[in-house]
Amino acid sequence: MKKKILTLLLTPLLLLSACSSQTNTNKSQPAKTKQVAKKKKKALPKEAKLKLNKKYPGFKLTTIPTVFRGTWYRSDEFSKTARPLTITQHTIGDSVVYKKTNPNFKLDHNSETQNKTYAGGDSMITVENRNGQNWLHVREFLDTVDIIYITGTFKGQPCLYLAYSAGDIHSALFKNKKAAIKYRKYDFSKIKN
Repeated sequence: MKKKILTLLLTPLLLLSACSSQTNTNKSQPAKTKQVAKKKKKALPKEAKLKLNKKYPGFKLTTIPTVFRGTWYRSDEFSKTARPLTITQHTIGDSVVYKKTNPNFKLDHNSETQNKTYAGGDSMITVENRNGQNWLHVREFLDTVDIIYITGTFKGQPCLYLAYSAGDIHSALFKNKKAAIKYRKYDFSKIKN
């Protein structure tokens, strides 16, 4: 009888102490999880830098004229924010730019060998001056259409007009974010070269 009473009295105490040790363990576990999460964030690799030393047969790394360099902003009629495009000495966005060294060299997007050699998103460029404006033709190696950046001003704002291979303007990038948002609904196809 004494054993039963003693067991009845000790059982709740044992259960309480077991619960309290689990509670303490659970309280300390989120802190450990947070520490692990912090460590994982620190261990993540930084963004990979663009490789300026890649070699492509028939091409060499080239320099973009200073008139095109800088951070430009663009928006569209469905957005109220501006997206940046950074043009540096050797890059447009995340594409490194090259110049053709052999004018007779032909690229063929149907070539399996060339698809392996020239894959990766880098581009070739050519620069020309047409009607007092600088034109920067950009094309990924195996694409068939150029994107053309044309220097200009629109309503007093410096801009780069965007055109495709034919030269018809369809959009514009501005140095000023507010201008990019302000003119996001403008029909730039009205502008002729």
